Amino acid sequence: MRKLIFLFIALFLVCHASAQKRSQVQLTSSTEIKGVEKGGIQYFRVINPVFVQDGSTLRADSSDYNQAGNAFDAFGHVVITQPDGTVIYSDLLNYDGNTKTAILTNNVRMVDKTSTLTTNYLTYKMATKIGTYIGGGKIENGRDILTSKNGYYFARTNDAYFRFDVVVNTPDALITTDTLKYNTASKIAYFYGPTTINGKNANKASRLYTENGRYNTVTDQAWFGKKNLYTEGSKSLRGDSLFYDGKGGMGKAINNITFLDTVQKVILKGNQGIYRRADESALVTRNAYVVMEVEKDSASVDSIYMTADTLMTKLILMKDLVPANPEQLKSDEEIEEDPQGSITDEGGIVIPKRLEAPAAPPKVEPERKLSKKERKKKKDTEADAADPAPAAQNPPARASSADTASASSGIRSQAQARDSVPRAPDTLARKGAAAKNGLTKVAGKDTTSKKAAFNPQDTVKTRVIHAFHKVKIYKSDLQSRSDSAFYSYADSIIRCYTNPIIWTQGTQLTADTIFLQMKNQKLDNMLLQNNGLIVSAEGDSSRFNQVKGKVLTGLFKDSKLESMFVDGNAESIYYTLEDSVYTGFNRSLSSRMKLEFADSKLKRVVLVRKPEGKYYPIEKAPKDMEILEGFMWKPKDRPRSKEEIIPALRPKKTAVSTRKTPEKVTTGKKESTKSKT
Repeated sequence: MRKLIFLFIALFLVCHASAQKRSQVQLTSSTEIKGVEKGGIQYFRVINPVFVQDGSTLRADSSDYNQAGNAFDAFGHVVITQPDGTVIYSDLLNYDGNTKTAILTNNVRMVDKTSTLTTNYLTYKMATKIGTYIGGGKIENGRDILTSKNGYYFARTNDAYFRFDVVVNTPDALITTDTLKYNTASKIAYFYGPTTINGKNANKASRLYTENGRYNTVTDQAWFGKKNLYTEGSKSLRGDSLFYDGKGGMGKAINNITFLDTVQKVILKGNQGIYRRADESALVTRNAYVVMEVEKDSASVDSIYMTADTLMTKLILMKDLVPANPEQLKSDEEIEEDPQGSITDEGGIVIPKRLEAPAAPPKVEPERKLSKKERKKKKDTEADAADPAPAAQNPPARASSADTASASSGIRSQAQARDSVPRAPDTLARKGAAAKNGLTKVAGKDTTSKKAAFNPQDTVKTRVIHAFHKVKIYKSDLQSRSDSAFYSYADSIIRCYTNPIIWTQGTQLTADTIFLQMKNQKLDNMLLQNNGLIVSAEGDSSRFNQVKGKVLTGLFKDSKLESMFVDGNAESIYYTLEDSVYTGFNRSLSSRMKLEFADSKLKRVVLVRKPEGKYYPIEKAPKDMEILEGFMWKPKDRPRSKEEIIPALRPKKTAVSTRKTPEKVTTGKKESTKSKT
């Protein structure tokens, strides 16, 4: 009994202490009070009440106050003011002073130092300062406006969580998402579901998609980490991780990145990339490669894969595109006769030496610093020279024709030296350039107007691709290696520089510079400029058919090499076969040679314009006559597949278990299992 009394006293003391700790809602002022009864509970009907609890003030037009329950309902012009300055407005209020929970209905508006929340239904915890709304709400934070179906606002941390139909409207972007966190102090939005960011103003063509990331509405910078995609017009950039700076117009992507231009039909891939909006450029590194679609025939499509240490694509003005040198394929009648070889007493051919390259201009030594006395003397001399002498006393000397020719030749050589990008044959020739540029001359007078006419090339842009270091190209029937390459969509030419090699149909082609041109998404022609060499081997790898010349022009049919023209001191070594046995070879020299290909092999060599040559039986052939100068044969360097040059395309190896199944071992009456080791 004593224990029961002691327990009762203890419970009474605890309840009394709890009652003392409980904060009571106090009615501090009103204009009228009267008692009413609702549902068997006594209320005070209060007109213009002012309630206070823990420093917070609650006002309304009227209220039903349950003093015993420490709660009240308020009606009309409800205003809650908290000590930190947060003010909440509504038409109706249900307030529980025990839990300090306010349920506000109709025209709810909560205003704090950083933002304003509006909704029609808000549950607000006065103690924790957490507000929750369902059925739609809006937060205005400066120039940023956020709307959603459901929302949770934490006034102490300035964090707001939004769920369902979330829209963030900022001066620079319009964001739609499913789940979002927004901090009203930092103005940073965090995404936790499918999110789209559409740009505005200068960025109105840009669009960002992610399923996880954050966006700073002040700096217009975004970081994304899941299923990221940035698009702008016909161009797009994706990667495992993506960073975008809207004001700077720059984006970065890391791992499994893809840059796509649907208009120019180009795909760049790699593991690190940078995109710049100003010139619509993309720089890709780390296993970078580009894919260009070409038509194999009328019924199928092939692709060209090009890889390099660094790939860059951008838009440039047509006027800034350096054209290729005119290297037009001539007819047989237009071919000039080269110096022919002579027949030796032994019957061999002596090949004439090629013309040497023009001598480099003399080196200009830096000017020596003059002393003060020397500078004064030089100044006096220049002043004397500036005083013109009478024309009659010093008539101008007439330049000789030799001097004129020399000067003209020098200017032409310098112009050629400046244009370091040779022009591919055939379709690259541009006739009537003067008429195209609006320049005409009549009787030696320039009739162009002083004000230049509008030139479309001043505004028209084209996309180009630069490839730097260890360039490799793979196509099903053509492969290439070089140190660098350049591709322009304006002329559809792939330019390969520095020790380029091309393999096609069992043939190896080398030159100082190689060009591949496409037409209508098909390989159309090829140019090997300076020191061009063609080598092919059939069966016996020690016997090589060889063709060499100054300029080699190849023509394709259905993207396959059909014929080649070799111009300028064309030399060849061509082996003859009888019953699959080599019987000898022809060594020839001509101004032009034509090579014909079929069934992926060199079938015939036709000599044009006064050919000379000699046939050597295989058993009597001199060793020094079996190869041409500059010969090289590098079959091991030839890319065998797109997977070989692009590691990302290689099939992933499946893990094979090394655990071996136990075998049964019979030992008399019983059978046991024994693992193989």
